[in-house]
Amino acid sequence: MKLIILFSLIFLFTNCSKPKTVLICGDHICVNKAEANQYFEENLSIEVKILDRKKEESVNLVELNLINNQKGERKISVYKKSKTNKSLKDLSSNEILEIKKNIKNKKTQKKLAKKVDKKNKIKQQMQIINNDKKSKINKQNTNKNLKDPIDVCTILDKCSIDEISKYLLKQGKKKKFPDITNRQ
Repeated sequence: MKLIILFSLIFLFTNCSKPKTVLICGDHICVNKAEANQYFEENLSIEVKILDRKKEESVNLVELNLINNQKGERKISVYKKSKTNKSLKDLSSNEILEIKKNIKNKKTQKKLAKKVDKKNKIKQQMQIINNDKKSKINKQNTNKNLKDPIDVCTILDKCSIDEISKYLLKQGKKKKFPDITNRQ
């Protein structure tokens, strides 16, 4: 009885496994996940090809009759959308290395652009703060904030919920308690 249960469990687990898939970047199979992510960012689409272990070879009688009777030159094309027989390029090792170098270069360019963008935004914010301070010298200090909201993701390296909450908690600890006795 134990053996029957064991064999049935093994049978269930082997049949419920996920089929092997391959990501397709344009005309070739993606080298790694980084290339797939980069291709998706650029094109907003990516193809997934399922590699079947069992290849079904069924004879299509319509196609055979059309091949045999080409004298009439009638064409009927029947395609399933789920199956595409695109020819994929096999990449050589040099091409793979070149793709990996391109991925690395694009990542570094993104990081540099993000740093430059962050520095520019901080400079602009500092200029706005300085201008606000100069213009508010004659006015009374109230609890109104006239500044534009700042996007926290531009300041942080990783824009995740945990990182944002840590950043906001640090900023909250730095600020003083508001003076609620001031009237407008």
